[in-house]
Amino acid sequence: MTLTVHDVMTDPMFARTDPTIEAGEAGMDRTVRWAYTNERYDIASFVSGGELVIIEGSALLGHMGDDEIIRYVDTLVDAGVAGLAIELVEGVRTVPKAMIARADERGLPVIGMHRRMPFVDLCQSINTSIVKDQLLVQVRTDTLATTMRTRLATARSAQDVAKILNEIFGESVAIFDSDGLVIAHCGPSIRPADADYPAERTLVLDVRKNGGPLASIEITQRNRLADGRIADRVDEVIKQVLLAFVQTQPRNAMLAHVLRGPTNGYRAGEQEINDAATMLQAIGLSDVKHLIPFAIGMDSVSSSIDAVSRCLSGDEEEDASDEDTIADVLEGNMLFGLYAAADGGDDKGPGSGAEFGSGLDTGTNPGSASDANPGPAQGGGTGKAGNRGDAVMRLKRRLADVAALPGTWCIYGRPVPSVGMLLDECGLLQFAAHDAAGLPGTGTVTNLLAAAPQRLLGIGHTRDAAGALQSLMLGDALPNQESLMRTLGACFDAGGNISKACELLGIHRQTLYNRLAKITELTGISKEDSMAWPLLLCAAKLKVAELQATEFQAAEPADGGQ
Repeated sequence: MTLTVHDVMTDPMFARTDPTIEAGEAGMDRTVRWAYTNERYDIASFVSGGELVIIEGSALLGHMGDDEIIRYVDTLVDAGVAGLAIELVEGVRTVPKAMIARADERGLPVIGMHRRMPFVDLCQSINTSIVKDQLLVQVRTDTLATTMRTRLATARSAQDVAKILNEIFGESVAIFDSDGLVIAHCGPSIRPADADYPAERTLVLDVRKNGGPLASIEITQRNRLADGRIADRVDEVIKQVLLAFVQTQPRNAMLAHVLRGPTNGYRAGEQEINDAATMLQAIGLSDVKHLIPFAIGMDSVSSSIDAVSRCLSGDEEEDASDEDTIADVLEGNMLFGLYAAADGGDDKGPGSGAEFGSGLDTGTNPGSASDANPGPAQGGGTGKAGNRGDAVMRLKRRLADVAALPGTWCIYGRPVPSVGMLLDECGLLQFAAHDAAGLPGTGTVTNLLAAAPQRLLGIGHTRDAAGALQSLMLGDALPNQESLMRTLGACFDAGGNISKACELLGIHRQTLYNRLAKITELTGISKEDSMAWPLLLCAAKLKVAELQATEFQAAEPADGGQ
């Protein structure tokens, strides 16, 4: 058990302050890692997250305007502070309205203390409770791990593992392989969600081998809730045992490796691209026209996996292509996959060498820069782009069926023309599925590019972030096409106005549409894509500026010469 802000309210010493919840009640379940007192405005420099900050208030809030108070609350939230306790005895007797509004908005608990108690005594009492709780959890965890090791040493199969875990925890246990198939189960069936009741609360462990998925273990939480420390220790012990009973198919291991994306999470290197191309060829996905990454999250694997599989198969779709296939792998409570849509006919127009369908491009094919291949008069893109759109729509329909299931959510990407761009998309997919704040939500089908700005903000250096955006949106082929890059730069400067872009470039509208069609061939992005097009323009503008800066430096005379 961990101490929450709500638990602090009942601490014997803290309760003597007559505490009241003044704001941020939605965050009262936040875990308190430590109680700390600091009256500085720049408190973010002194905390590391999880603190309950206790202040007297008058020295700080008494001299702040509303804007400063709002920034102070934002600083606390951004620093990961669990809550704020303010003494309301002298000087400051009420919490400022601006603080209440902002704290409610951002879910920061603000506690009012209406009786004076020495802060050192409050911190000592709360922190002692935290330390005691940590010691009790550690003892319980160590005891549990010892019991598990002793019992599991007698296991001779995955079913034995499930049975022993059932006896130790008194909970239902299901074990799945990386294909999402049940290989062991013990205990009453896990109750699925329905119109009247949500699915049972469960703990899902992602058991891995050499960084790849080995098995997923789902344990109900009917009798007690396992915290993160216990879950980690259970995972550690079980992994050592399951290695003898569960085998990961090489195909799944390679697929999972590709779906993890770049090692740094945002931009693939040359060797990573070559390795991924080899793996996709071994999997049988190197000759696929359109390859789209996706992820599906499930509150309960046992309750959802069969229905999810039926929705993904698309058997009931009237327009489903017989050649559409799904390659997926289960990792914990998430199903990551690639949607392979091989339709598109025999379109071999300029630029098709960068398509999956004519062999995987590792990102070095420059494609065609000619304006001779006319696109549609209204700039709608080539037939190839339309086929990309059809593939995305078919995937989105299947994911919509998945998201309609209780306790599920989905993220989908876009068809890309090179392995490097695919890896970059997979890196963003991992971020959106695991780390992005507010993404995803139950019952939603989300375009993974919605997480791109937040991912870029998390990259430490501006140049790296710009490079990541360029790699994700432009690939390696497009930056080599000077006319196409200048076209995108003009579209950026024109704010999307076609006539203005033509004027800036000194070209006819049809020429612009032809170039936009080629850009779509090289990137899989059309002007009508309201999510991807602005990111593409931004990436192109940054790249053009970078190239211009390089050319300017090269043109400068050395040593101040004439």
